[in-house]
Amino acid sequence: MTDLFTRITELQQQKQTFCIITVVATSGMTPRKAGARGIVFPDGRIEGTVGGGSIELEATETAVEVMKLGKPLFKVYPLEQVKDGMTCGGSMSLFYEPISPQRRLTIFGGGHVGRQIAHVAHIAGWQVRVVDHREGVLDPVYFPPEAERIAQDYSGFIKDTTFDENDWLVIVTPKHEYDETVLEHLISQEYAYLGMMGSDRKVGEIFSNLKNKGVNKSALAKVQAPVGLNFGKETPGEIAVAIVGEMLAFLNGIDNVQSCKITV
Repeated sequence: MTDLFTRITELQQQKQTFCIITVVATSGMTPRKAGARGIVFPDGRIEGTVGGGSIELEATETAVEVMKLGKPLFKVYPLEQVKDGMTCGGSMSLFYEPISPQRRLTIFGGGHVGRQIAHVAHIAGWQVRVVDHREGVLDPVYFPPEAERIAQDYSGFIKDTTFDENDWLVIVTPKHEYDETVLEHLISQEYAYLGMMGSDRKVGEIFSNLKNKGVNKSALAKVQAPVGLNFGKETPGEIAVAIVGEMLAFLNGIDNVQSCKITV
């Protein structure tokens, strides 16, 4: 069991996605007893075992789906009812725990809006870092204590940084002065989400310029711009809530955001 926990730590350090399956209870004859564990990867590979045979095949398939949904699952399996059946006659209760690398948000611009986004996103579960080259802008008093503050020019930071599918990127540079440059550098990177603040006119102008520079139209279509839910936003705090709200909707695959109303 110690080896398995060591392996889990290694996978987390490697920022891998996986699902831990734990046998939490059994009754009757079963191939494994409570406490048995296995680690399943997105491609269906498994390390360890929760019983082998039909139960493990079905559990592995379920684990892959659980990783896609990102939510834990508890499920009871009467073994004679699993695919192809098992003659043990008992039942097994399995708990699925999906593990994904922590979502990381990089905010390009540490001004009034960037600061509020940092606070709201931190509360919502993102690991936050803010990039800005201006002196005094990244004073820790303006940001969550856990936020990483990077005093560097935007282009240099992007050049020095490796992004992946766990990176969330939001562009809110001062007076939109560097928005086009930052977007041009980021658009070819790997990322989960890329948003840019600005008016419809400003966004259209930047997109037109980038298309003239040869940026693919399909790449631009992936950019959330103007970024943020359209529910009325004016102050930095309101803008931050709108942006992080859109990020949460994107994270959970919700296209039509609406209020939850109770019928009375």
